Amino acid sequence: MNKLLLLSSGLALINLAPPTYKTYHNQRFGYYIDYLADMKPQPEPENGDGRRFLSPDGQTVLIVFAGYAAEDDGLNKRRQVAREDWQEKHATFTLDQTTRTGYVLSGKVKGRIFYERTVIKNYMLTVFIWQYPAARKAAMDAVIQHTIQTLQPSV
Repeated sequence: MNKLLLLSSGLALINLAPPTYKTYHNQRFGYYIDYLADMKPQPEPENGDGRRFLSPDGQTVLIVFAGYAAEDDGLNKRRQVAREDWQEKHATFTLDQTTRTGYVLSGKVKGRIFYERTVIKNYMLTVFIWQYPAARKAAMDAVIQHTIQTLQPSV
């Protein structure tokens, strides 16, 4: 019984440790974003606009990319396309908000949570999307806050 208590206590201590991060720098667009250190970066696409990161179990995904907002309403068009993409997947939205520098969409699709944030700066859109199982919400809330605070958008 004591071994079980020690084991449970040890697991609790492990879970209390703050996550560690690495920083991804996109050469083409110049943005920086932190991702969980245990996530595996996938190859960049040929156009070099971003990257996808997977957790060791493949259940948590971070997608980051940037692009040009060639028109004055480029941010609104990107938001509309993003909303339509999530709606096609039968998403239910819990957050759909325009911010001073972009927008945020969040909700659920088939038991998974998504959080998408787009920032515009000098006609450049920088986008990150977290997707993860709903059971990881408590842990991911802090990770998303870290991502929001440390994102350095394209300039």
